[in-house]
Amino acid sequence: MAKKTRLGLYLEDEEIKKQVKIAATRRGLSTTAYCAQAIEERLRRDGETSRDTNKRALLSRIDRFRKEVGPIGMTAVELVEAGRRR
Repeated sequence: MAKKTRLGLYLEDEEIKKQVKIAATRRGLSTTAYCAQAIEERLRRDGETSRDTNKRALLSRIDRFRKEVGPIGMTAVELVEAGRRR
């Protein structure tokens, strides 16, 4: 049996809790399994999983993050190439 780890989830709206229970039941899942699948799906979509080994995808994520932080004048690909030349 795989070791499990606990994650607390607090919702501000009782209606969301009801919707999660209904959606889980429709799929034949426990609410825990349903929420775990939803979180894993979101992590994959956001490129946050360790399974994301695609270098271009990783660099693209870095570029998006840097756009949020502010421009420095180079893309992540250019920064990596500059680092290789050093």
